[in-house]
Amino acid sequence: MEFIVRLLIPLLLVGAVTAVIACLAIYNRKRRQQTRPAIAKGAERIATDETQPTPVEETQAEEAQLTVIEEAERTAPEKTKLTIPEEAQPQARDEVSQKAEGERRKPGERGGRPRGHEEEPTQEPKQYRPKPEIVCWKRERLWIPGIEVPEDLAANSGLALSQNGLALTQDESRGDRWRLEGASGQAVIQWNENEAVRKIAIALGKESYLLFKLTGQDQKEGRWVNFPSSGSYLVIVPEDWQRDETLSGSPPVMPEPVSLPGYRAHFFELEKGGDGKIAFRLANGNSCIIESKASQFELLGTCLNDATEGMGPLFGVSPPRICVRGDRAWEDISAIVVGEEGSKRGRWRTQMTPVPDVREQELPAEVAARKGGWYFLRFYNTNDDLIESLDFRFISALREIRIHQPQPLPSENGHRPVQAELIHEPGCLFQLADSSKRIHIESQNEQTNLIIPSDPTRDETCLLVGPAEGPRVEITILVERLWWAVGEEDNEPLEWRDLPLTLSRDDFAAMSRRAVWVRFPRRRWVNRVFVGFEQAKARPYNVKVTDKTIAIPFREFGDSEEIADKMHEYSLEVWIERNGLFIERVVAFIPTSQPEVSPPTPYWIGFGRKKTAVARAEAHRGSGAIKINGQPIDSYFMEAPLKAKSFLRRLIELNEVHQVLLQMEVLITVRESSPTTTRQAKAAAHALARALMSYDPRLTPLLKKAGFGGVRVEKPPVPRERGAP
Repeated sequence: MEFIVRLLIPLLLVGAVTAVIACLAIYNRKRRQQTRPAIAKGAERIATDETQPTPVEETQAEEAQLTVIEEAERTAPEKTKLTIPEEAQPQARDEVSQKAEGERRKPGERGGRPRGHEEEPTQEPKQYRPKPEIVCWKRERLWIPGIEVPEDLAANSGLALSQNGLALTQDESRGDRWRLEGASGQAVIQWNENEAVRKIAIALGKESYLLFKLTGQDQKEGRWVNFPSSGSYLVIVPEDWQRDETLSGSPPVMPEPVSLPGYRAHFFELEKGGDGKIAFRLANGNSCIIESKASQFELLGTCLNDATEGMGPLFGVSPPRICVRGDRAWEDISAIVVGEEGSKRGRWRTQMTPVPDVREQELPAEVAARKGGWYFLRFYNTNDDLIESLDFRFISALREIRIHQPQPLPSENGHRPVQAELIHEPGCLFQLADSSKRIHIESQNEQTNLIIPSDPTRDETCLLVGPAEGPRVEITILVERLWWAVGEEDNEPLEWRDLPLTLSRDDFAAMSRRAVWVRFPRRRWVNRVFVGFEQAKARPYNVKVTDKTIAIPFREFGDSEEIADKMHEYSLEVWIERNGLFIERVVAFIPTSQPEVSPPTPYWIGFGRKKTAVARAEAHRGSGAIKINGQPIDSYFMEAPLKAKSFLRRLIELNEVHQVLLQMEVLITVRESSPTTTRQAKAAAHALARALMSYDPRLTPLLKKAGFGGVRVEKPPVPRERGAP
């Protein structure tokens, strides 16, 4: 009997140790997602199914494991006690104590993984899905409000749009847009997706108007906003509403027709930080004022010296950051959509959610990865309403734009060429947007220079710029120069001058339609213009914010003392008020009307024509210089064909002509055609030959035989530059 007891005791101890090992195996299986068979009956009562236990059951099972372990350590002989690694003991007890308190650790915090052989799927970031938007667009002179549907949404079956229960018509030229039928109510977009019918409703509001912010250089598209801030706006209102000019000022453009019956489109320009309002007088005598709100957001970064209008600021090196102006503005913003601007299909876009406590928000990394482009930013509040929209352009390869701006008003010899410098990374490409505007471009490794001539048509030079393997972005180099001309007050002149013109007193008659035109570098460049014979008596003229030219009729000065005094010469001057400062320039002279006792006329005039090009040459005693439209002859015809240059050179190098020209100074004015063709060069040569014939008739046979002089041209209406006294 004693022998049997001695034999059973080790067996019982071995069984206890085996049970403890089984419990540990189950414990490790929970931690490492491994399955081991139970080897003891004591382990079977705490084994779990393959299904996931509830938190309470899991806690009870782990408590039972620790109880078995502690009991085995207490009752087993010292040599047979199971030793648990020190690092495992506190971990096991911590897990149980936390579960007893109702706190369950995440798998990563417990050091293990969830039950089962499959990994938990990682949560994918929420994908942005473009939403339908209320937009407007212009076709010919008709404005059309409608709904723009994103491409991926338009691809769904069963797409239908309605407004106030009436089906909307798809625009015939824009397949992604449907025309609105009214200015108020609710628009519904419905489609089929995943065998379910989905809807989006857009409330147009209770008011009887639609407010759009115009975008793009041509200002022919707009997006619906709740309130205005600054920029160009179009408001569609009932046709019996009248603009309140007391509050809104005079209209920049007259109202235009709208596709909605009984409505008209009005235009407004709101200055940043100004007190302008959008206001109307209703038919019942009441007023409707759409108050402006300051922009809540601004863009910060490396802003470049660019003059492009309607496309937002230009940033170089890296994309801009979004800065909020108010302390609580981010709390009302649920999403910011950033996307590629323009009308092409398949435009890139994405969505970001602002961090509430961060004043400056970085744009998504995809923007910088695209290396450049024209983008929009749209800010949506917690009700998914569009509250503000911004545009910007970005070129990673462009670092700086330097323009050596001249004085706005020309010197006595007229304007001079201007150099613009563009600092960029190697491999950055530059291309003229308008190939007809010839600009001299000097490209180096990290700098490109543009030589912009003295030509009003080239003061505003558009370029397409971008890295070799990236998008091209349009930029504008603006040279700020003032020009003027004389013409009919209702027709803007085609040619502009930078030298004083000569006027007649008949131009100032009461029935005269003649006017002096002044051209500014861009819109909103000037505050006011003053015109007169002396500053104390000069008349003020306001310039519309949408115009960069102004016409001042001469008849408004017909009662001046200077016009009545025919015995003296007077100068007509212009004073420009800009940023509180005045700049002045003489734009025209009014000579005496009475003949004076003086030597014969000290200058000789000739006219020439070649097809559409007409030239006037004025020669007088001088240093031998020949200028065409204020420039040296070689400089002006630098890009002319070789045939044209040879024609002029042959005239000037005739021996008899060369001797005469050494004692003369010749001013040639040529208009129509282009200096890059043979027409202007030949017209100038014929005019010079006619002036020489007037100076010395003995030169006529020689010049005619050499092919110069052309047919006799009567005085064409070419304004004459100020010559010798």
